[in-house]
Amino acid sequence: MDRDEIFALIKRVTQACPPECNVEIVPTKQKSEVYLVIIQLPSADIALEAEFSSSINQRSADFQKILERNPSLKAAYLWEEQKIHKFHYENILPLLNDAEHFRVVYCCGSKFVLYERSILSLEHYFNVIDFIGMNDGKHYKYIGNCRNNDILIGYLMRTFEPF
Repeated sequence: MDRDEIFALIKRVTQACPPECNVEIVPTKQKSEVYLVIIQLPSADIALEAEFSSSINQRSADFQKILERNPSLKAAYLWEEQKIHKFHYENILPLLNDAEHFRVVYCCGSKFVLYERSILSLEHYFNVIDFIGMNDGKHYKYIGNCRNNDILIGYLMRTFEPF
């Protein structure tokens, strides 16, 4: 993508987002051309409709235990389910056209959701990032909390994954 295409895409993504959002698109150090789409939402966006989710009850007992032991991880999971998942697939993903060339990360306070097309290794960051990973049939998604989302974003920009 050239500079004008990136600016045009930033404009389209920004228009699809709530007005308080900050949108950036930056290159990554991938073998192929991959860009990181960063959508930072205001802290007010984290307000959840309920602390209950029927999808949690449909998950394994181990998964349920992980979320029960970690209330902030459960809040991030509920945030993804209630606010991000549908928005990503209905509003943002269609704008990207060629999703294989994009990683999309949503940040709100310490919470994040990353949509990735391949498995990502975050084990070096266990002391900084608390997350769960899953495959939703279209993407791998990583949902969690990070003490400093700049650390996560920096990692996503410089990580080399051989596609």
